[in-house]
Amino acid sequence: MIDSATPDAARIARIIHAQFPALDPVRVRFLGEGCDSSAFEVNDVLVFRFPKRAGVEEQLLTEARFLGALAASRPPVPIPDFQFHGMPTAEFPRHFSGYPKLPGRSAFDTDPRASDLTHLAPSLGRFLSWLHAFPADEAIRLGVPDQRDDSVLKEISAEALEGLDVVRQVSPDAPLSLWRAFLEHPPSSTTSSCFAVVHNDLAAEHVLVDSSSGSVTGIIDWSDVAIGDRAIDFAGICHWGGAEFLERVLSEYAGTIDDGLRARACYIAACRGVLDVGFGVERNRPEYVNAGLRAIAMTIGPRPRQARR
Repeated sequence: MIDSATPDAARIARIIHAQFPALDPVRVRFLGEGCDSSAFEVNDVLVFRFPKRAGVEEQLLTEARFLGALAASRPPVPIPDFQFHGMPTAEFPRHFSGYPKLPGRSAFDTDPRASDLTHLAPSLGRFLSWLHAFPADEAIRLGVPDQRDDSVLKEISAEALEGLDVVRQVSPDAPLSLWRAFLEHPPSSTTSSCFAVVHNDLAAEHVLVDSSSGSVTGIIDWSDVAIGDRAIDFAGICHWGGAEFLERVLSEYAGTIDDGLRARACYIAACRGVLDVGFGVERNRPEYVNAGLRAIAMTIGPRPRQARR
């Protein structure tokens, strides 16, 4: 299976060539993997994603279907255009998909402490204004899950409180009592006006930027798209650049804004910071540990030293 620790690029090339012979000769380079999928660069210009489980396969099919409809509304920022739809075979028993590679590099590599992010705010504000205006009923018809309840906030809150033990292990000088006190008091519940179509994982690694022009060149990985709290998308902004950057993006946003949205965005950003630390420890990815600690500090309070490598 392709969920092995060291994916076999030669096997991936065979799978792709068998279904898309026009791409021959198929040259494959492993890009990376998360909990759900493995990604490969093909012939320098395409990205193919292979789901690891049946449930992720369904997410990928929904993602491709939804993005096709979303593209018709003329996105202000490039999004993936799924042009290759792989079918299950004996060699790989699930659907897989490919799209032309978008330009730019992951914003995860941009440290907000060393870079001015304000030039990215207009593009991100326009993008979220456009996305959140997409009709929810149409998205549901296309298979996008409806998460219009408080369960997501409750779940991430519980996971973050549990994950503070890992934070203590990697950063014993962190102000854990301050952070725990913040996480123990989640913001008030959402109302119907808070919900919209959301990317639902607008982390820095899913934002592509051009370092020379300072522009956003793409938003990728829509596998978690849902009808949910708009604050979830703004949490990604806050997690990456802190409350000041969040305000810059909100100043470019056309939707309704209130203090509740800000509070939930900052709270979810801090929770995700804790979860990033846990992910980084589990996968031996110190860059995620340090990004998580940075996010917690920017949203709650004093910054500890970076994690030991």
